[in-house]
Amino acid sequence: MKANRIQSFSDGVFAILITLLVLEFKLPEYQQGGLAGSVLAQWPTMFAYVATYAYVGVLWLFHHDLFDRVTRVTPRLNVLNLGSLFLTTLLSYSMSLLARSLASLDVADVRFAVCAYDALALSISLSYLLIYRYLSETSCLSAAREAPDGYADRMRRYPPASIALYAVSFAAAFANVYVGLAFLVAGIAYHGYAYWRSAD
Repeated sequence: MKANRIQSFSDGVFAILITLLVLEFKLPEYQQGGLAGSVLAQWPTMFAYVATYAYVGVLWLFHHDLFDRVTRVTPRLNVLNLGSLFLTTLLSYSMSLLARSLASLDVADVRFAVCAYDALALSISLSYLLIYRYLSETSCLSAAREAPDGYADRMRRYPPASIALYAVSFAAAFANVYVGLAFLVAGIAYHGYAYWRSAD
């Protein structure tokens, strides 16, 4: 299989996922004159959507840059990529859990939603770490597109940091659920920072 076939398939998965995220929005029930308040009451959905859209968008950027450098595809790389995509598609469900729990503001429900999101995000970071590690040990990357210190070697230093942030978020949620939520957002923001730094 050629690398562009994997990239096209993966791009399609990301595009469908981005589309599914916005389907969480529903027109609110409201009394005449109360539309603004009803829309503002949907802030949990907007918060979860913005965070998850940003997360999926940055994951796509990392994925696109990665497979733009791949010149040889192996069965193992196919399996690693499919596993990573599978985890990524579950973000739509995690976003829904987070939005619904924030709407009720029940502490136990918010804690469960944050921890579920953390566990998924940690798994996604781990999947990228495995992909980068595999590529650094094989000849699948184009030598012409490699950074001086090795693209895969350089990139695999980022997932451990995000894994640590999501692990801290998971643990912190049991002490204070909103501190856990803050660390979850920090983990998502870190992906944007890491992508920005990856261009250096």
